[in-house]
Amino acid sequence: MRIQRLFNDSFYFMLLAIICGAILALTPTTVLAIALTINPQESTPDVADCLSCHAQADWKMSLPSGDILDLSINYDVFRQSVHKDMQCVECHVGYDKFPEPHTKITAKNKREYMVSYHDTCQKCHTEQFALVSDSVHDQLFLEGDLDTPLCADCHQPHSQTHMDDLAVPQEEGSISWQAQMCADCHEVAFEEYKSSVHGQGLLSGENNDMPDCVDCHNVHAVCDPSIAKFRKTSVGTCANCHTDSEMMQKYDLETNVLDTYMVFHGTTITLLEDYDPDSLTNKPTCYDCHGIHKVGNETPPTIEANISAMTLYPNVEVKQAGPPVENVGVTGVVIGILFGSIGTFTINQLAKERKHNLFEE
Repeated sequence: MRIQRLFNDSFYFMLLAIICGAILALTPTTVLAIALTINPQESTPDVADCLSCHAQADWKMSLPSGDILDLSINYDVFRQSVHKDMQCVECHVGYDKFPEPHTKITAKNKREYMVSYHDTCQKCHTEQFALVSDSVHDQLFLEGDLDTPLCADCHQPHSQTHMDDLAVPQEEGSISWQAQMCADCHEVAFEEYKSSVHGQGLLSGENNDMPDCVDCHNVHAVCDPSIAKFRKTSVGTCANCHTDSEMMQKYDLETNVLDTYMVFHGTTITLLEDYDPDSLTNKPTCYDCHGIHKVGNETPPTIEANISAMTLYPNVEVKQAGPPVENVGVTGVVIGILFGSIGTFTINQLAKERKHNLFEE
């Protein structure tokens, strides 16, 4: 009897061991699927549910174009991110069908998949999204250029830390992490910048006062440099540093550059902006003479004799107000003063007569 009982106990023990071994041999996804078949889940999946599959290392999906979409999420990294308290389905809208939401991916390539999340960030980041929507990047996107940067190109959503944690002192001899993102796409402009007095000063580690990409172009509200708005505001951008007496004193530079510029060119631009804000000015701004990314180390730099104020806009027709001053001569100046005086006197007299007639009426 005792032998029979021992046999039965051994049999059940072996059966239990076999069942446990089979369960351990199954993948986490299969175990989860079996569990859900027995007890279907009706609630929205949380992070733990999603990670039961997506925590697998090197889990990838091949898209029709041949692009590989990485489906693995490193939870240790994610729980350090600014989004650690959010649920996956808050961003991955429509992925409530559990455990296989990945079957809903219909993108033909990786870029198309990223574009499908174009409007996702605005739900929480309204202010930043509004700035981006008015930027040259988003304007190009709406025109059909899918290669322009989206939020997730600069901010990796599964690993993005809080911006306050990123506000760390910039290392000597390097550009800011924001500017590095610009350099990843704008390689030609960055190479030009590196050879400029600004780039050389910053990347050499000699001083961190020099501007990099985001100091002139902003982060989210990136303005199209070919439109009138950028051209007119560029003077103020340069003045932010070049009118700072404490900063300029370090480099033995004058701070009256804005005052001397505003004597003529700047005043004309200001008047034109008030009259017609959307028009392109034909008066030179700072970068017409000093360059854009290739700012020289001469102050002022050598200027070619026939430089045009519209160097950057060769296809825009600008009506010249008159011949260059150096070609007018003394006689021309005298004649100009004479005609100006006569014109002023005539207008003044007409105004007086009109006033007199109105008074008599």
